[in-house]
Amino acid sequence: MNQPDERGPVRKTPKAKPSRVAETRRAIGEYANDLWEIIKRLRMQLH
Repeated sequence: MNQPDERGPVRKTPKAKPSRVAETRRAIGEYANDLWEIIKRLRMQLH
C-alpha cells in the first residue's frame, strides 16, 4: 500500500478581505439602520 505523500501542512487560501468601499458601505448601512431605530422609538414616545 502506498502512503500519502507527507510533505508538510496543506496551505489554506486566506479569506478575501472586503474592499474598503464595501466595508465602508456596510458600516454606513448599519449606522443608517441604527438611526432609523432611534427615530422610530422617538416617534413612539411622542404619540
